[in-house]
Amino acid sequence: MTEAVIATFPTEPAALSGQSLMVRTVFDNRGAGPIDVPSRRGRSQFTYFLRSQKVGGAEYGLSASIAFDRRSPDRVGSPRPQTEVLNGGGKFERLEDIADFWDEGFEPGKYWLTVQYDAGGLVSPKSAVTILPLDVESFSSFSTDGRLSSVLAHHRNDGRITLLQRESRVRDPREGVFLVRQLLPAEGGPVSVATAIDVVPAGSGRWYAWSRDGRLTASNGWGDKVLLTSQPVPADGVLLSPGFQIAVGTGLFGTVSTAGRLQTYLATRDGLKKHWSADLGSAGAGRILWNAQPDGSIVVAWEESGGRVVRRSFGADGHPRESAPQTVTPGRPLSWGLPVAGAPTVWAMAADGSEVVLARIGLGGDRSMTRLPALDGAAGWDFHDADQGASPIVAAIAGEKLYSKRLDAPAWRVVPGRVFRQALGMHVVSLDDRDMWAEWIEPGFGARRAKLQ
Repeated sequence: MTEAVIATFPTEPAALSGQSLMVRTVFDNRGAGPIDVPSRRGRSQFTYFLRSQKVGGAEYGLSASIAFDRRSPDRVGSPRPQTEVLNGGGKFERLEDIADFWDEGFEPGKYWLTVQYDAGGLVSPKSAVTILPLDVESFSSFSTDGRLSSVLAHHRNDGRITLLQRESRVRDPREGVFLVRQLLPAEGGPVSVATAIDVVPAGSGRWYAWSRDGRLTASNGWGDKVLLTSQPVPADGVLLSPGFQIAVGTGLFGTVSTAGRLQTYLATRDGLKKHWSADLGSAGAGRILWNAQPDGSIVVAWEESGGRVVRRSFGADGHPRESAPQTVTPGRPLSWGLPVAGAPTVWAMAADGSEVVLARIGLGGDRSMTRLPALDGAAGWDFHDADQGASPIVAAIAGEKLYSKRLDAPAWRVVPGRVFRQALGMHVVSLDDRDMWAEWIEPGFGARRAKLQ
């Protein structure tokens, strides 16, 4: 193919780490006669390389074939390549998302991009592309029903806010790319976001919401499109994360005021409207979490000003099921949490001499206690209670390392290959309740994930 040439260019000069990165690849037959070329209808046969412009920097080899082999559960290997005839003087173009060929965000920096077609012995000239770090203002990411759904607010250098949404691929939460959904103006206060997870099979895209300056807006994204965006409505208080998809095409979101008033909202094709509201019974001064059930009932847990964790449940109509909030912990724990779906069992960590005690407190007050070896200087605790027979797992960051421990294992294990200096919002996710993953935000990079042992 000495008379054929190939070239590739990013459709935009820069992309955020983990964001979709579209490139335009041109195959040009400059000869007079026909040649066999990669089929435009089949899987891409091009191999892309991102090489840092900095000596010793990162380098990535990317292709549809590599991604297929990594994702295929059957390990059958890539299909045989297909070709077609391209007449003399003909050319074709192919648009490809090379970020989707990778299973995590690229390291921020300036890169040279090239493409190869090995069967024809062709290599393109270099083109430049920049990978920018995510500057995360808020982040909402939760796994349920075999998917990891994420939405984040990225603070741009010009002060504007970019909202990005991402859906994982089944089995591995690293698979998938962020897609730009909205660009908010620089004028205004901080932005809080909440993705909506499936409580029941809901279809019709993924709802997400954002709160800014006392106004709440909801939007629905599906694939590479935004299906609809509501008009903003007044909303007082903290936006709860996540929201919930409670029926086909219906999202449920909630806010809690400083006085402890819970207000819920329904997002549908007709827009965003107030739903039921209720008094929690005390004000939340720390974390406020909630759990939704398929029957529409809600459980809310929050940390009061003195550090005590309390909990209250509500029916689908907002009517409280207890006369007052129920005490979960008498004082401030090291860490605590409430699963967003499934059994609303609060977990809490407390120090006890040379050990850490993990308590799980059911809705009826029943408790189970597990003692764990202490970790000096540990922070960012999280716990995931598996449903499919696998042992529950605890994760923590200590001394710039990520540790994990299944409850039936005798000791902590260090997750290899990771250094944690400023890991923010570390939490445990699982798509199948067997393989457990830590997810966190790394300042100067973006969203990161690591498999736990």
